Amino acid sequence: MAGRGSIVVIGGGLAGMSAALEALHQARNTVVTLLEKEARLGGNSAKASSGINGAETRTQAAQGIEDSIKTFAQDTTASGRGRSSKILVDKLTQDSAQAVAWLQDLGVDLRILARLGGHSVARTHRLPEINGRAQPVGWSIVSTLSKHLDKMWSGGSGRLRIVTNAQATALLADAADKGVSGVEFLANGKVERVQANALVLATGGFAGAHAGFLDKYAPQVAALATTNGPFATGDGLQLGTALGADLVDMDQVQVHPTGFVRPSDVDNPTKFLAAEALRGAGGVLLNARGMRFVDELDTRDRVTAAITSNCSAPDTRAHHSSTGTQEGPDAAAFLVLTQEAADRFGHGALAFYERMGLISQAAGMEELAKALRVNEATLGQSVSEASMYFWGVVTPVTHYCMGGLRFDVKARVLQASGQPIRGLFAAGEVTGGLHGANRLAGNSLLECVVFGREAGRQASAFASLVEGSNL
Repeated sequence: MAGRGSIVVIGGGLAGMSAALEALHQARNTVVTLLEKEARLGGNSAKASSGINGAETRTQAAQGIEDSIKTFAQDTTASGRGRSSKILVDKLTQDSAQAVAWLQDLGVDLRILARLGGHSVARTHRLPEINGRAQPVGWSIVSTLSKHLDKMWSGGSGRLRIVTNAQATALLADAADKGVSGVEFLANGKVERVQANALVLATGGFAGAHAGFLDKYAPQVAALATTNGPFATGDGLQLGTALGADLVDMDQVQVHPTGFVRPSDVDNPTKFLAAEALRGAGGVLLNARGMRFVDELDTRDRVTAAITSNCSAPDTRAHHSSTGTQEGPDAAAFLVLTQEAADRFGHGALAFYERMGLISQAAGMEELAKALRVNEATLGQSVSEASMYFWGVVTPVTHYCMGGLRFDVKARVLQASGQPIRGLFAAGEVTGGLHGANRLAGNSLLECVVFGREAGRQASAFASLVEGSNL
């Protein structure tokens, strides 16, 4: 029998950390074991760069921005192309302001707002620069939560155990009701079993490994580069389905339109994300002729389709002058920001991209035309006059998996029959059904907090109920 309302959380990204913190907050008798297969917590959440959405937040109120949960839900549903679960979208949007406030109360300074593609208003929250240096939003959020967890772990209460470099290999099933009863994992070369009254899967998606779920369910995008870390291999899907969990929307893999092409390594299969906020600040996309071809604030799937259609021919595919026209990805565009757009985005973040060799500067239209190797008159029809430009080359990349474990508004993992698997919960990219055919920018971090906290609450209540029945 598991001890005092024990819960296991598998996955140490934002969803997993949110679940662990919320579970510990719910009841004093809750004991949480957090397993992370990498050496540190964070996962793909740490790489998120555009921000976290919220409607009717105190930040919006302070800046006089009028928004509504209804409008946010409409934007999310429209982005999902009619495939999103209404009840999941309602949960996400209704809890969004509370999710942002929770992070702010934990110490994350989410005072900057941006309007990203597919949004009706500015509702994507991120952090201000400090002394001219950017504060990446994903890294800042997971660092803050990690510090709170570390404090609880080192406090000596015995209520939290964090195990890194721990690969979950199987969920343990209760022989009586086929619910979950624990997990088997490999750490430091040893197999260990932990009994649990409830378990939360927060293992992320599967876009980081082409051999596996991506090849099986979405072969149409398997050849693209990715923004995901190699750890995103769909572990939670394998664990869940072995216990009878159903899968949904597995063929729906989001291709982000803008992953940076590094001139020194154009064929690297892993790309650094060119944040949505670059276009939200006014960045424009041009083909190799210097022509603008898309509304940069459209949804990700439409911008991706436009790049593929307009930037794939030998004379329209963008590339760095240091590389040959046949090198690099099959479709690529120039991303250009004027001085005004750069000011809005933040020079600390741009400087970070420059240090990585992803962004270059050009002083004036003439110098920009030479750098892009395009006709200056044509360029002037697409880009406004400025004293300084910032530019890079971008390409579509696999970014996010909309499909995953079927779940409900209580974060319970469901079987094909619609019945929940007793004691099994899930949150984050491991789940499916929320985003439909296309995730709205900024909803990933929000999903992790909203459903991570919900999973923590429900797991805590379920574990306490089970423990009480065993007394």
